[in-house]
This record gives sequence, structure tokens and C-alpha cells, in this order.
Amino acid sequence: MELSRSELITAEIVRNYLESVCEEMSKIVENTAISQIFSEAHDYSTGIFYLDEQGVSLVARAQAVPVHIFAALTSVETVLRIYAGDVNEGDLFFVSDPYYGGSHIPDWTVIRPVFFDGKPRFFTSLRGHVNDVGGCAPGGYNTLAREIWHEGFRCPPVKLEERGERVADVWNLILSNTRQPDEISGDLHAMAGACTIGARRVEELVAKYGLAATTRSVAWVLSYSEQRLRSEISKWPDGVYKGSAMLDHDFAGKRDIGVEAKVTVKGDSLEIDLEGSAPQGGGFVNSVAANTISNIYSSIVSLCPDIPVNSGYFRPVKIRLPEASVVNCSPPMPVGHSTVCIGSDIMEAVMKAFERVVPERVGAADIDLCNFRVYGTNSKTGDFFLAGDLNVTAMSAGGTYGVDGWGGWAAPFCALKLPPLEMYEWQFPFRYIQMEYATDTAAPGRWRGAPATHYRRRMLDATHCIAYTQGYRHTMQGYCGGKPGAGNVFVVNEGLPEEQRIEEACYNVPMPPGAVLYAQSGGGGGWGDPFERDPEAVRADVLDEYVSVGGARRDYGVVIDPRTLEIDHAATRKLRAR
Repeated sequence: MELSRSELITAEIVRNYLESVCEEMSKIVENTAISQIFSEAHDYSTGIFYLDEQGVSLVARAQAVPVHIFAALTSVETVLRIYAGDVNEGDLFFVSDPYYGGSHIPDWTVIRPVFFDGKPRFFTSLRGHVNDVGGCAPGGYNTLAREIWHEGFRCPPVKLEERGERVADVWNLILSNTRQPDEISGDLHAMAGACTIGARRVEELVAKYGLAATTRSVAWVLSYSEQRLRSEISKWPDGVYKGSAMLDHDFAGKRDIGVEAKVTVKGDSLEIDLEGSAPQGGGFVNSVAANTISNIYSSIVSLCPDIPVNSGYFRPVKIRLPEASVVNCSPPMPVGHSTVCIGSDIMEAVMKAFERVVPERVGAADIDLCNFRVYGTNSKTGDFFLAGDLNVTAMSAGGTYGVDGWGGWAAPFCALKLPPLEMYEWQFPFRYIQMEYATDTAAPGRWRGAPATHYRRRMLDATHCIAYTQGYRHTMQGYCGGKPGAGNVFVVNEGLPEEQRIEEACYNVPMPPGAVLYAQSGGGGGWGDPFERDPEAVRADVLDEYVSVGGARRDYGVVIDPRTLEIDHAATRKLRAR
């Protein structure tokens, strides 16, 4: 697509403007939402979509959670299919059903069409994770779910507003299906408001440049991203490359749930085939196609992060998913855990396939979930409370070429923030008594993974706990000779006669006042041969107590005097030469 110099400048202005609108939408939600998961943790994403004769395209997104917004493309497509001929100016749509363009039920999507010349040409959208969606398990993670109806309130596309008028019955229906209607009403209003402001900004853009120039700019931006990725792929060696990942279990009796990825590089295009992945099962780790595709896209984006991310980016990529599988399940399979597990395993399998294609770009792109929900009555307020902890969920990232893993969300999730512990303690009846790195848990590598983290919190009131974990058997893999990460550990009622070490899940376990919940949140894998790590970097880790003197010798071949903490370079060279 050829543009004049002035048109190219306009196209770049349009691209950056739309991305800034998405960032503004994100900031609106941060400042106006009520729940901690929105205002503190930022578990939401914003995007702008464009509709032409070719279909719906993602044209801009905020730097947020890519797994959200790539799947939201399917939500917009589903709205247009369900409401064909009935999408009007002033409409505002809502969807949460995984089988109608969602991912898992707690991820709610709000969509506002933006009309020009009597047609919907753009859509502003926000997808975010709400704290409770009804169902058997407070928090939306029902470890006993065996079908989608066990997981909470399913909502296919509906209108929150029609021709500018609030549809009160729909709002009432949605908010009557949560244990926290006041909090979630605030979040839903924040989502709606952000989409409204986003739509207004798109209208202002078109008013300034005109519809023709704006749409021509959008088309060029999509084409530019496509050509940039094709140019990168053409530099990669042609061939067929395979990777795999393994989930510990499906929470329903099956163990070793495998994901297989075959990546074919041919010329300037890619094909990613997940044939051979496990069949769909009874537990809630199944993934709908939209969620799987979104996780695959997230992996690819991390390989070439300097290219503008939009639908054009993915035109060179063809994806094949086996039917009735854990990566492309059919109703009524439960899917509540799928955004992270098996989503993370999908990313890991794809990354492992790319390990022999672009080794210096892989790693740090997965997590193994270790999480919980505690709930009960807050004695100070008399109100029902429901709390998780994203600090535990975040795990620790793996290493990648040139960079050690960091203590926090891995790359596809790292726009999420970790709320301060004081915010949890202020809002919920528990206190933290430990949060620190664990020595000798960082996965060895030329660039190591981040250490695992110890967490202990003491309950101040009587509560109940739902806990669920993966990664105690199949930990996060290393890359290019790096070692795997440390596993997860979860203990409920630590030190009491009722103590339970959780290797899969527990459901509705009573925790008395004073009870302790312990977690070791495992770390990501290392990158490269540990014996190639700079000895001074190993010594620095010993000084920081990330690595012990014995661990330095065992894992890195670096001999350190335990008294002076100085490197014995001669002994190190001898040990590494073996």
C-alpha cells in the first residue's frame, strides 16, 4: 500500500493517537473502578477495533495483558454475528460466556461501537477480571467444576445500553449474579465509562482528519505490521520445530496433561499446529479456541516486541487446533483455570518450539499458577469479603538472553501490578508475616530465573479457603541449556492439626483465627548453560542470598570461600573444565 510522505506522517499520528486512547481508557478504569483487582492490580486490557469489508481487526491496544485483548477480538466478532443488523448508535454490549467470545467467565468484556456514515466502523473495548461471578465457589475458580454451569453466571452478548438508554433489566440480571454487587457495579460502570470516552476520542480523530484519511491510515498500519513480521520471519531458518509442555493435572483425576506445538517456518510465514495435545477433560483447565489463539499470539508478540501489535501482525500466522481437545474444547467443558493454566502451558510449548529458531528471543513467557481465595465475614465491618493475592499468582519470571528473571509477572502478564501488602491488610482480615525470596530456588542458567518466594499470612478472622496449584511436578522449563524452575508449595492451616499440603486443590476448608496460609511461589526457568554464567554475577547472587555457597559450586561451578565470600578463580576454572 503506497502512501505519500504526508500520508505516512498522518498514519503514524493516527496509530499513536489510537494507542494513547487505549492508555487513557486504562487510566480511567484505574482511577474510577472500585475493586482492588482493577484499581491496584490492573487486571484488565483495552483495545480499539476496526470493521471493514475484510472483517474485524485489532488496530490499537494499551500496554496491558495481551491474553485479554487478543481474545476480545473474538468477542467483537461474536457481537456482530449475534446482533447482525441490530447494532445501533448508542449501544453498549457485554459478554462473559467463554463459548461466545470470552475466555473464562470472570473476564468480562464491554464493547461500544463507533458509527460513521450510519455504519459501525470502530469499536472500543475493555476486558477485565471481576472478583466474583456467582456459582458454587466464591471468586469464580471452582476446583470441583465438571461443566461450565458449575463456574458461575454465563452471559452471551447482551446490550447494557440500547440507542443510548440504559437497559436496567440487563444490569440487574448481571449484578444479581455476584456476591459483591456494589463493588462489581462500580467496576462495570468504570468499564462502560472508559469505552464511552474511548469512542468520543475516536470521533474527535475522525472529525480532525476525515473518515477516508483515518481508515486509509489504519489500513496502512495493519499492512506495515504484517510486512515487518514477514521480514523477520524470512530471516529465520525454514523447517519444522516442535515443543511441548505439561500440566500436572486437570483437577478431576487426570495427570500429565500435555500440550504439543509444531511450528513450521516457511518463507515469510508461520504455521502453528497444536495437534497431539491432550483431549478435553472433566477439570477446569480446558481452553476455548479464542483463549488458545490469544496465548499463541502472546508468545509470538514476545519474539518481536518492536513491531506495532495489531491484527496485521498476525496475518503471516496460521493456527491449527485439534477439535475436542484441551486447547480447543467444546461445550459444556469447564474452562475457569484456562487463562493461566493451560494458557501458560500453550505459551511454553510454543516457546520451546521456537527455541531452535530464535534462541536469543525465547524464555520468560510462562507461569505455573499457585493461588487461593479466602472468604468470610470481616469482623470489623460485618461485611462479606473475598480475597485472593496476585503476589502469589505472579510467580517469578524466567531468565532470557541477557537478562536474569525478575520477581514478578512473566512477560505476557507483566503489565499487571502487584498491590502493596498494606493494601491487602487494610482491606482484608489477614496479616503478612513473611514475604521473601527463597535461597537456592532460582533456576540455574547463564541468565538465571528469579528465585521462588516464601509467603505466609495469618488469618485474623475465621475464614474459608479454596486453594489450587500446579507446578509441583512439572515446573517451568529452562531454555537453551538452562535448568527448570523451582516448584510450587501450598500449605493450609500450617502447623495446626488440620494442616493440609495442597498438591492439587482444596475446597471450602475452614481456617480459624490465627491460622497460617503458606505458599512457595516457584520461579521461572534459566536460559543457557549455568557454567557459562559470569562468576562475578554468581558471587553477587551469593551476597544477596539468592544462591548459597554450596549452590554456587553445585549449580554454577563457581568456588567461593565461605569466610571471605571471594571467588577462588583457579578452583573455579578447574571445576568448570570437568
